[in-house]
Amino acid sequence: MHETRWNDGAFTTQLESLVWTASPLIRRYLHRVATGDPAVDWLSGVRFRYLPAVVRRALVLGCGSGWLERALATPGGGIRDIVACDFAKETVERARETAERDGKGAIDYRVVDLEHDPLPPGPFDVIFAHDVLHHITDLERLYALIHDALTPRGRFVFNEYVGPNRFQYSDERIELVNRYFRLFPDNLRWDPVTNTCLWKRSRIDVKRLMAEDPTEAVRSEDVLPLARQAFSTVADIPYGGGLLNPLLFGVITGFQAGHPEHDHVLEILCAAEERLSETGQLEPDFHIFVGGRRQDDRSATPVE
Repeated sequence: MHETRWNDGAFTTQLESLVWTASPLIRRYLHRVATGDPAVDWLSGVRFRYLPAVVRRALVLGCGSGWLERALATPGGGIRDIVACDFAKETVERARETAERDGKGAIDYRVVDLEHDPLPPGPFDVIFAHDVLHHITDLERLYALIHDALTPRGRFVFNEYVGPNRFQYSDERIELVNRYFRLFPDNLRWDPVTNTCLWKRSRIDVKRLMAEDPTEAVRSEDVLPLARQAFSTVADIPYGGGLLNPLLFGVITGFQAGHPEHDHVLEILCAAEERLSETGQLEPDFHIFVGGRRQDDRSATPVE
């Protein structure tokens, strides 16, 4: 069932509108968290700080709609060849069509099941993963494949959900989330998923989640610890979401960009998450990780 969902363009488009990062204000907050500049996104920050000026070959895992590889394939961007893959065939075809329409048809698209298939033939100077690793059961196998596919000074980069498996937050986290949800005005409590007005945020039903997509956050808690074991850490950047991710899913659709009241609520929530994270009261749900091959100790320093 889950493969059909990820091949469905209407489903993936709706999902993008429901997640906490759908808000431009939230994205500016995350840009600042990741790069120190609200105008510079995480991918641009990683590209500038941790990758060489010229990248011969790059691989994008779980490319989905294809935004990441299209962002990389800019004139003068220094990346010569880009291979992008996903397990959903129809999604790959749409990404290919979009790239061609945008004048970026040189991207090499492949259909690859990261759980079972080999990776496209390497080596690669950089391998990217965004919002895909938390769907992988055999992370150990995939990390070994990625490690072996990197050039000696290659980089593995991901931005991923690394919070509790199946989004099963602790009672303390749920209480914290609802402490802030109680501040919401009634007009911002509408949930388009259930078509109801919510009065509290509840823990996700595991059985329902697994029926809809058995891979969703299947081993999300292991994504970061296993990466730290499998690769030499170059950068490990907490990317927030500990409060905002469970708080805003779905209801974010009611927030209108530029609306004074709506923006004020989001600004308060961003400040609260940042404060709670800095004081150690809240663990981030997302991390940006940059790693290198284990045998290359020099990879632990940024590219100058």
